[in-house]
Formats: sequence, structure tokens, C-alpha cells
Amino acid sequence: MDNLEGRLERLAATLPETRRHLHRYPELSGAEFATTAYLSERLARAAVPHRVGQGNRGIIADPATAVPSPGKPVIALRADIDALPIEEANPVEYRSQQPGVMHACGHDAHTSILLGLTLALHRAEGLAVGWRAIFQPSEEVGQGALEMIRQGALSGVEAVVALHVDPNRPVGTVGVTPGPRTAWCQDFTIEVTGRGGHGARPHDTVDPIAASAHLITLIYQALPRQNDARNPVVVTIGAIQGGHASNVIPNHVSLKGTIRSVDQPTAERAHDCLQRLCASAAQAFQATVTPRFDPLLPGLVNDPAIARLCAGAARELLGDAAVATDDRVSMGAEDFAEYTRLTPGCMISLGTNTPGRPVTPLHTPTFDIDERALLIGARLLARVLSCWPNAFANP
Repeated sequence: MDNLEGRLERLAATLPETRRHLHRYPELSGAEFATTAYLSERLARAAVPHRVGQGNRGIIADPATAVPSPGKPVIALRADIDALPIEEANPVEYRSQQPGVMHACGHDAHTSILLGLTLALHRAEGLAVGWRAIFQPSEEVGQGALEMIRQGALSGVEAVVALHVDPNRPVGTVGVTPGPRTAWCQDFTIEVTGRGGHGARPHDTVDPIAASAHLITLIYQALPRQNDARNPVVVTIGAIQGGHASNVIPNHVSLKGTIRSVDQPTAERAHDCLQRLCASAAQAFQATVTPRFDPLLPGLVNDPAIARLCAGAARELLGDAAVATDDRVSMGAEDFAEYTRLTPGCMISLGTNTPGRPVTPLHTPTFDIDERALLIGARLLARVLSCWPNAFANP
């Protein structure tokens, strides 16, 4: 551990530099080509064995496979690399240079932490575990984890661990709670098609805007009322597109939204309810209302034993008072859950807010982090690896 800590200390100054480079040049899900090329170049420069994912998106750095270590467990560490379609409002030197695209969820921090740790691990000696670094694309659309799994990211892996920045926690604190951590998620698109015409003569049209407005209100009112309040469900319409002029009723409106719930049965009931509401709006307005659902993303469940190991490592590093283990389930979603359905794992919440400063939430134009969290995150993941053999010596 001393050897690894020393290497991380020597790399400490590069972590903010890496993060700021990634922050300046964010890429949306499915288009992480330059990000992947940048990471590959950094790994190649350090002679870290790795392979670039299909379509030149994503990376698996895998010394455990390149230099097999019989008898050693292999622990996968995952970071996500994509950004969000948000225009940054931070007046900082490293603000996004890509109009309408921003690392507003901290994936630049996740990636810089894992890259720094990967470079340190590659040169460290005497590790009692094997490791694999997964730099994953397309987390924000819930597809990247499955892409990497299909490319062998979990092959031969005993467990998988990740960090996620948490602006609600002060830097120097973490959350490691066993059991359910995030919501089940299903995104959807609703296409509302009518018959356009003059805005002064709506009786000659089938107005898709009127139908959409009614449907949105119906969804927000009826769906929660048809759900057991003891099982939370959240539905949000996040995008509406339709029409181009004040006096023209369009032919078509498109709605995009998401359903979040705490378990699969609730998710499935909400799905069925939304379909019924679309059918009722179609009948009421004589429009065609067609919902399309993305695949259901499962909720993330932290393995209890691995969560205890991660919490113990965090206490060693940060002290007992800095580690929370009783967080409530988040209604956010995280495709890290696809890994933990197949392999035991844990996601750690990493505090990133500067004490005394207002919280800037995830997915907002002013999101930013206290960069002291970067070295803390790298040191924490390193300590998790160092604790592994003793924690699971007698399973």
C-alpha cells in the first residue's frame, strides 16, 4: 500500500489536469471518440496493456489478462466517460468548449480518478489482487455497460467497484450503503400525430399540442394515483417538440420522458399505466398517440459484503465520521447496475462539495467539483484493492 500511495502522490498534480482536459472537451453518449483516443494515448504512453472498444468508444485496460496471476482475484474498476446535452454556465477557465455539451454529472472526475489509479497500479509491485480498468461510454443513455459486458469487461472478474461524485456531500466524506442504491429506470418517447391547420380554426384540425398538453397533465395526475405510495415512482417529461409558428397547428408533437421506481413490479405497473393514458388521450382527441419504451434499466444493488469492505477502507482513509452507510435509495439511475446483476459489486458516493459553498446539483449548468476529491477517490479505490485479500481470505 505504501508503494501505491507513493505513486498516487506523485501523480496527484496530473489528476486535475486530466479532469480539466476532459471537462473542456466533453462528448455525448455514442460519440466518445476523442475521449477514447485521449485515454488510449495516455495509457499507451505508460505502456499499460489495453484495448479500445468496438467503434472506437470505450477502453478496457487489462494487465490482469496480459500478465496472468494464478490464484489472485481480479477486481474491475469502472468509470464512465460520456457527457450531457447541457450548455455550461460556469465562468471557469476550463469550461466546456463544446456548445451545448457539458460534463454535468462528474464523469470527467470519475475518468481522471481511474486513469490516475491505473497508471499507478501498472507500476506498483506486490499487489495481492489483479485488476481491470473499464472506461465506459454511453452511461447517460443506459447502454454503455451492456456494450462493455458484451466485449468481455466482466470475463474472469470476481467483483466490480466504482465511484460516483456526490455534490451533496462535503469533500473528504463518502457514502457506502449496502443494498438497493438507485432506481429502476425506463425512458420513453411518445409520438402524438394529428392533422394540422390554421390556428384560428382548430375545429378543422386534430390538434396534437392540445392532446399532448392534456396527456402530460394526465400522466402527472393519474399515474401517481394508481401507484401504491409506499413504493415511490417518479415520472418526468423532459422534452417537448412540436410546431414552428404561433398561428399554425402542427401535424406532430414528440414528448420524451422517464419513469423511475424502486422495484421492478412498480416499474412494470407504471409502464402499463402510461400505455393506458396514451390510449385514452388518443381516443379523447382523435389523435394517434404512440409510446415507445427504451429497455428497462435495473436498479443498482450494492453487495453487502463488498459494501462493508469499501466502508472499512474508507474509514481507514478518512475516519469513521466521514463515512455514511445509511443513505436512502436515490431515484436517479445508473447503468453500473448492469454489472452488478452479473457480478457482485459496489458503487461509492464520493463527496465533492467545498464546505461552506452552496450545492450545485448534478445535471445542471453550474455543476462543478472540489478537485481535492480526485486524489481522495484514487486513494480510496487503491485502499479497497489492498484490503481485498484479507477481507475475503476465508469466504
